[in-house]
Order: sequence, then structure tokens, then C-alpha cells
Amino acid sequence: MVSDKLKRIFSSNRTEELGYDVWKEYVVSPAYPRLHFGNTQKPRVIVGGRGCGKTMLLRYLSHESAFSKDRGGYPEETLSHIGLYWRADTQFASLLDKRGLKSDTWRAAFGHLAAIVLGAEILRSLKSIYSVANALLSENLVSEVDLRRLQAFSPTLPSRPLELLEYLEDQLAGFEMWANDIRNIKQPEFLPPRSFLKRLTGLIREQIPTLRNAIFYVYIDEYENLSIYQQRMVNTWLKHSEPPLIFNLAMKRNGFKTRRTEGDEALSDIHDFRDIDLEDFGSDEEFQYFAAEILLSRLSLAGTNISSLRPEILREPNQLSERSSAGYRKKIITEAQSFFPSYTYGELAERVFSDSAMVNRLKNRIAKALKQRRESSKAPKDFLVPEDPMASIIMPALLFRERLTLESIEKNIRLLRQNEPNQFYGSTDWVHNNFVGCYLQLFDGLPRPCPFYSGFLTLCYMSKGNLRHFLELCHQALNRAGSAYEISQESQAAAARQVSAHFLSEIRSFGSQGDNLHAFVLRLGSLFSLSQQQPTQSEPEKTHFAIQEGESELTEEESDFISEAIKWSVLFRSKGTKKKTATDPEGLEYVLNPIYAPYFHISYRKKRKLELPANEVSTLIRGNYDQITSLLKRYQAQWTVDLDQTYLPLFSHLDEN
Repeated sequence: MVSDKLKRIFSSNRTEELGYDVWKEYVVSPAYPRLHFGNTQKPRVIVGGRGCGKTMLLRYLSHESAFSKDRGGYPEETLSHIGLYWRADTQFASLLDKRGLKSDTWRAAFGHLAAIVLGAEILRSLKSIYSVANALLSENLVSEVDLRRLQAFSPTLPSRPLELLEYLEDQLAGFEMWANDIRNIKQPEFLPPRSFLKRLTGLIREQIPTLRNAIFYVYIDEYENLSIYQQRMVNTWLKHSEPPLIFNLAMKRNGFKTRRTEGDEALSDIHDFRDIDLEDFGSDEEFQYFAAEILLSRLSLAGTNISSLRPEILREPNQLSERSSAGYRKKIITEAQSFFPSYTYGELAERVFSDSAMVNRLKNRIAKALKQRRESSKAPKDFLVPEDPMASIIMPALLFRERLTLESIEKNIRLLRQNEPNQFYGSTDWVHNNFVGCYLQLFDGLPRPCPFYSGFLTLCYMSKGNLRHFLELCHQALNRAGSAYEISQESQAAAARQVSAHFLSEIRSFGSQGDNLHAFVLRLGSLFSLSQQQPTQSEPEKTHFAIQEGESELTEEESDFISEAIKWSVLFRSKGTKKKTATDPEGLEYVLNPIYAPYFHISYRKKRKLELPANEVSTLIRGNYDQITSLLKRYQAQWTVDLDQTYLPLFSHLDEN
């Protein structure tokens, strides 16, 4: 059986569960060089969906990880980039508004909060350094730093770093008490954030020679949860960043409520900051390499001997060149695939033919096509080619297509059996174009897991750059494994279904629009699932849509809703890649997050799009029960989908919201 330690190593899929020192668990992304961290003095705005690794990256860049006891060596240049992590408590930050106090008071209060939190973090960074890197900075040298000039802000401020740290920690506790009971507790004396922090870092750099060139990088996490006035204050700090204090932000997409500063200016991309999307790996393959390294690294941490990977090469950016070689990448992908094996399409088809119940199901579909579309009494077995299961599986779709004559299909079956050129393969390639859609259709409505959702690369595609999704798929698959070395395709597929349902349910917690987003995904997924059931399979694997008239035809409220869906990575927006004619405009496409694919029993691949009129998109967003039912039944009729008892439950989801 799989060891408890191996199960636990994948159960932590949120950075908060790992603590602030993430050095041992972190894997430097292949995209790291594009992030341009190093010693750059340009602020960074890091964006990405929930679970994409924003917090993990920020904590890796912070002083706790940079000077981790697990690191072993501390290059001197580490002192030039000292990271300070700050995630303001969302609920507490929301307290700092209204309740009878003037806006000026709340702005000063929020600034004071930043001053004491970041001031304490700067002092903690000194402790992190001398605690593990005494050769770079000694505790005695830190204790001798004279901070008396800070008393210009308040005479009560201690003059020694460690005493000041304790003082600021106490001040934070007192500030929280005041913020929770502003009418009965005396207002504290507020510190001005930028000038206080600038003087503090200046005094440290002046008196500690090894920190003479140190730059302190503030990383503010979950920026999107701040109120508008708080964002304007942070925007101001970012716009006017300069050594020794550089402000950086991390947020979900569309996280700016405002780009205004406290002055007349607004933030401008490139001029004021560099925008970095953590889910933009450049290619699917780059994420696959990254996911393979994370998988193998965690297996190593669990004490297995499954991989020969050396985890130490994953932590340092200067090791990326070794990790980018073709030989290394081929090796780690092979090891990851051996841990999470997959079936080839041919093997998927062969397994259908090794199961009498599935063969009978296929025969019934062929018989239905012969009777309903061909009015033929020919035997279904005559349209099965056991020596070519893949061709057999697409047979119902071919028989349902009016433009293909029965004689043409039978002729190509004869040619296939005689191993002569035919339309199942070659330039027409019926098998390649139709197999996945027909295979998924064959499994629809069955209680058994569909092995299409298995294999390491499939887990990567369903995760779409989201590490939390990937780790949860790994964790649930391991929970079902009978052996640490035998994680069957069926176990993986069952895990994919469970994880998909879990993350679908989680949508309800996605901000103020959570319930509406959940209903929207159920509706859109049901529509894609209906499309997947088209008997002709002429355009299978529809998992994204485009708005025929463009998003400009939506109301402002509906456009805001689409933005919210993108913010939470429920949808991904991309430029249109396929045009039916050369004169068609290049529009935008909206891709349903593939983590939901197993729940709706649709493809995780981005293949074909569904062109929807703007009014139907409006219905999916805010339509009532009758309107949604009418829309789905209209498409059911258009696509000639026969809703049997195994499919009707899709409609029962409509009244969940």
C-alpha cells in the first residue's frame, strides 16, 4: 500500500500549510528568467489564478526562505535582494473604513499599519540573516546599530533593533485592539509609512557594511482584497519606489479596482512596473517539465527511490541551464509518466473490446444509427472491426452522418480489413478526427471512471498551469493507489472526477459573485456536454466559446461578470486562433477551465469553439430557470441529442442556485 508519508507529501497544496520558509519545497520555475527578479529595481505586478503559485513564489523570495537553514550556502549577492512578505488580513483591512471616522484618519491608520508591519519585517530579516549566515552578518553587529534618529517620529521608539522589533510587535497588537473598538480605545500615534521605512532602512545600510547595497523588496500578496483607498495608497508607494525600498504586488487577474494614486497620476504598465503572469508558461511542455520536477521532488522528500532527480538543483536559479537540457527533460517526463501511466488511444479502444458490456454498448449505438438514420436492418456486428478497435469506436458517428452513404462506409470497412488505403486513415483520417469525441460519448452516463482522464500529461493539461490543481490530482490518485508504484489509469480517472467535482463546488466561495459563477459554470458545462453528445460528432470536443457579435454587445454588468470569471480562472480569455474565412475578424475566445472537464465528461483539450450570440451568453450569465431550460432544449433539438435517463440529471443542476 502507499505509505502515509507519501500521501501526506501531496496533501499540502496550499503554501500557507508549509509556513514562511519554503526553500525545501520550492522548485524554481523554468519561466523564472522571464520574471526578471535578480537585482532589478523595477516593481513587479505578479498575476495569476488561485493556486498558481503566487504566494509560494513570494515566500521563496522572502528573507525566511532566502536565508533558510535548509539552503546550506548563502552567496553574498543574496544580501542585495532582501524580500519582505506582507499579506494584509482581508477582514482586518476591511475594518479600516467608515464607522464614523473621517477618510483621512483611515488613510493614516492604514499607512501606520504598513509602517509597523513592514518595519518589523525589516528587523526580522536581520535576524534571519545572522541566525544562519553569521559569516555575512553577526548578531553583535546588528545589536550595535543605533536607531535613535527614528525618535524624531516618536520619542517612545527604542534605539536598538531587537528592542524596536518587540516594540513594533506590541504596537501592532495595540493597533488591532483600537481598530476593533475605535470608540472605547484611544487612537494610537500614527507613523508615516514611507518616510519611517526609508529612514529605518537608511540607518541599517549606513551602519552595517555588508548591507551597504542592500535593497528591501516588499511583496504585497492578495492586493485585490484591499479597498479602493488602500489600493490607491499602495499604488502611490509602488509608483514612487526607489532603493532601498521597492514595492511589488501579487494579485488575481483583473485585481486592480483602481490604478489611481493619491495624487493626480495613475499607474502605467511598463513605465511604472512589469506585469508577470505566472500561468503563462510559454507552452504546455514547459509546464509539464515544471510539474514533473515538482512531482519527483515531492517523491524524493517522501523518501522514495522512484526518481534519480537531485532536488538540490531545483532551488537555485543558476541551475536552470542544467535543467533545460533535452536529455534531462526527457528523463524527468519519462519518470513522471511511469508514476502516472496513461493508455494510448489504441489501448483505450482495445480495453473497450476486452469488456463485453462496453462492446454491447457500442453495438447498441451502431444499431440505433442503422435504424434511425439508415432505416437498415443490417447487423451491428458487420460494422465492427475487432482487429482495429479505434475504427470501430467511431462507427456510430459515421453512420449518423447524412453526407456519408452506407455504401461508402461499407466500402471503407472492406478496404480497412484488407489493409488497403481507406478513409479511416490517410488524408481523410476519420479515426484521428473523431476518436476522442466518440470515445467520451461511449462512456457518457456510466458510473465507472473514464480512463481518458489519466496519465501524467493529462493531469498537466487539466491543471492548466495551476499547481494546486495538479497537486490535488496527484494526492487523490495516490489515495486510491494499491501500491506506490502502481497508480492505475482507473484510479487516476476516478481521482480526476472527484477533484473536478470538488473544485466546481469551491466556485461558490469565489468572492461576492461566487454563487453566480457556480451557476454559470454548471450551465456552460451542461451546454458543452450536450454538444459532446451530438450523434454525428461532426465537431466534437467543444470546450470554449466565442461571442458572435463580440463582448461589446454585452451589458456593462455582464462584461464585469466575465471579468470576474477570468479573475478567478473559471474562464481563460485568449485571442481567436481559427477563422472560417480570411475576412472574418479575429475575436476573443473564452475557455472553460479544464479542471472541470471530468465532471461534465467533456474533453480537456482546446479544439473547437462554440459560436454563441450575445443574447445567449446573457442567458447563461443571468437567465432564470425557464430561460436556461429553453436554451438547452433548443440546442438539444438542433444537435438531435436524445436525452435518456443517464443524461437528464444535467438539467437538474439548473435549480441549484
